[in-house]
Amino acid sequence: MSELTPRAFACAVAGLLVLAAASVQAAPRARQVLVLQSFDRGNLTLDSFTANLRVDLDRLAGSAVNIVQVVVRPAGFAAPESAIVDYIRSAFADGTKPDLIVSVAGPAAVFVRKHRQRLFPQTPLLFAAVDQRNLGDAPLGKNETAVTVDNDFPRLVDDILQLLPGTRQLFVVLGSGQIGRFWHQELEREFMRFHDRLTFVWSDELSLPDILRRCASLPRDSAIFYLTFGIDAQGGAYADERVFAELHATANVPLFAGMSPMLGRGIVGGPLMSIEDLSRRTADVARQLLAGASPRRIRPAPQTPGGRIFDARELQRWSIPDSRLPQGSVVLYRPPTLWHEHRGTIVTAGAALAIPGRGV
Repeated sequence: MSELTPRAFACAVAGLLVLAAASVQAAPRARQVLVLQSFDRGNLTLDSFTANLRVDLDRLAGSAVNIVQVVVRPAGFAAPESAIVDYIRSAFADGTKPDLIVSVAGPAAVFVRKHRQRLFPQTPLLFAAVDQRNLGDAPLGKNETAVTVDNDFPRLVDDILQLLPGTRQLFVVLGSGQIGRFWHQELEREFMRFHDRLTFVWSDELSLPDILRRCASLPRDSAIFYLTFGIDAQGGAYADERVFAELHATANVPLFAGMSPMLGRGIVGGPLMSIEDLSRRTADVARQLLAGASPRRIRPAPQTPGGRIFDARELQRWSIPDSRLPQGSVVLYRPPTLWHEHRGTIVTAGAALAIPGRGV
């Protein structure tokens, strides 16, 4: 076997270096997406949205996406907002900057607007999973766009009254934090048209144990509307899953909510905002922005609640007949009928009975 001469060896090494450099140049740089979360994990709606957004964005982007996620209002963290801004900037202290900023829900939208000049003002900003009322009348900037929702909670109250026409009181479960205060004010105004028929009781000045005690002994002509939680009046932070589980176990009247991730966890149902659709729409807008589209040219219409979906188990639990369901309703979780459970056995038995007896 012949040996390489020094000149040939040097040429081979140089060739390998050229190939390696070309390979590095060919590999696309991972896109950096800064996601500003409103809350820590534990909010069923936002956790579901963020998880779906990651999957949808990976599928649509066509190249590697690196998500840097920061909670702008971490529970139990009393540092000033300027410290949170400094922390976010420190994540890109090596001179890089995010290719896209996505704020999730109302508090994060308010935060990033307030500190926009320090939070990479040249980077496109996408407001996501936010009710359009949280953005107020302030117009979007030239480097900003939004995928908003238009929650219609009075429509849900209309459905409650159709399903339970004897309802006279609605106990509204919402937390004592920023988002709870915002929605208390908004809903008091929106629910004014029901005041001749309903009394509204608000939970934002109660602790979670007090809420559970109240919900265990509500008048029989009541219903519970769960909006959001997070923090109770004593400053305790609670995950939706725990609050839902305890409410479902103790409440003596039906429980309602308006977001799709809450179906199957104890709510009766109604017109639900599809968080799955919302994450797909948001990922598609993010894909366009990462591809260089101008934010000012992307102005999707707000998403409204979808069709009415109900949980058959809760309808049965509270003796709500199908005849009261709005037209076009979908009912999930129905128990299997005898036919579906034993279809194979019934078909086999029927076939055996149909075979004429053989003579001897």
